[in-house]
Amino acid sequence: MATVIDGDFEWDEDKALSNVATHGVSFPEAATVFADPGAVYLDDGSGTDRIMIIGTSLRERLLCVVHAERGARDRIISARPATRPERDVYESGGET
Repeated sequence: MATVIDGDFEWDEDKALSNVATHGVSFPEAATVFADPGAVYLDDGSGTDRIMIIGTSLRERLLCVVHAERGARDRIISARPATRPERDVYESGGET
């Protein structure tokens, strides 16, 4: 299980490959969501240290990215296109 480090982000190489196959989203693209000034951060509801961010990637896709803060880096756990309800949350600026 190799860890890939890319700037302020890290992820498991096998998980990244699986994520592309399952959701069509690469982790390097997912990392670009963090640059979206309109991104919305939410508790993912798992009861762990995971945080969900909904934002627009540099490829102009609205993505939902689950990550965990690990010291100086954020570990990307999963990434997928946002669902309709997640789009609504993003468009409302996080207001529910």
